[in-house]
Amino acid sequence: MATHDDPHDEQAEQHQPSVAELEEQVEQTRADLAATVEALAAKADVTGRAKHKAEEVVQHARTSAEVTAAQATQAAAHARDRLTDERGKPTPAALGGAGGLVVLGLVVVAAVVVWRRRR
Repeated sequence: MATHDDPHDEQAEQHQPSVAELEEQVEQTRADLAATVEALAAKADVTGRAKHKAEEVVQHARTSAEVTAAQATQAAAHARDRLTDERGKPTPAALGGAGGLVVLGLVVVAAVVVWRRRR
């Protein structure tokens, strides 16, 4: 049993929350609980989280594809500029490279024909 000399009784008597304060505390607790329930529900929604992650992956793939396409376009333009003159005609170096590829192709075809005949 508490006596009047007990400091805890004096503190309890000094601050008795009003009905309005209690109602405010209850409302705050309800709001906190609702936020906690929503957070738990979001974590439990595996399908929703998987769809969200899939959307992120698709968006990343689209962005990467756009960047790669832009880089390829830029590289093609750079190659075209290096292999053509001001009038758009192939430079001698480009013709020499293309001629070398044609000769190489013919050599490969001839080698395959000879190899197949010997078998």
